Amino acid sequence: MNPPDATLAPVEVVGRDVRVLDALASRPRAKILELVGVRPQTVADLERALGQPRVTLRYHLSVLLGEGLIEEVVTAAPRAVGRPPKRYRAVQKPAVPGYPLRRYEMLSDLALEAFIQEVGEARALEVLRRKGREIGERTIQDVAAEHGMTRWTPEAFERLVLNGIYRSQGNRVDVAARTGKAITYRSSHCPFLEVAEKRPHVVCDALDTGYHEGIDRALRGVRTERLQCMAHGAPYCEYKMSWLRGAKAAR
Repeated sequence: MNPPDATLAPVEVVGRDVRVLDALASRPRAKILELVGVRPQTVADLERALGQPRVTLRYHLSVLLGEGLIEEVVTAAPRAVGRPPKRYRAVQKPAVPGYPLRRYEMLSDLALEAFIQEVGEARALEVLRRKGREIGERTIQDVAAEHGMTRWTPEAFERLVLNGIYRSQGNRVDVAARTGKAITYRSSHCPFLEVAEKRPHVVCDALDTGYHEGIDRALRGVRTERLQCMAHGAPYCEYKMSWLRGAKAAR
């Protein structure tokens, strides 16, 4: 079975990779990509964050746009006068294919298909949701043990999980709101997006739902709602966590 890009000449693939890697080799461009990966940024936003001239930033943005690593987003502000500013965000599926080409999403999809055929869809969804709960619960237990946490707050979750373990795994999130009893956060990157788009009821509604159920169980007294989901057509995944009572670390 030939991969979908079998018609692409190897020299073209290598040349494409070299250009992308060259684009990422620049420290300013890598920093821009990091910032727009968290939330959309205007040139003015980037100027404040990086302290570089706008003409320089526009050059770096043009390189990242040319290689398909970022995209433009135009959002009109209410009652705005004049042309709305362009915002830039990291693309959900960056084209960094590697050499030789890797098709891990194909293997994942085949494995899920075989699993569902073997045990039946209802049983597969049950097992994946349970596995998600186990992973979510273990994630919080490990963080709690490492940092000696006995009581969780939205601030502690943001600091130790969202900006801690998630960031170390390459998953940068944008905290949209946080109070003493709730936190809402968004992620524009999903490591399973290609597979999730094909099987959202399996990856998102079973595995991901179970994962957040496990987090809630470990936090004891927290309820998570998924407000938006990229695999279901939203521009990002968004979650709201509500503290129903003093959340303690599960032991």
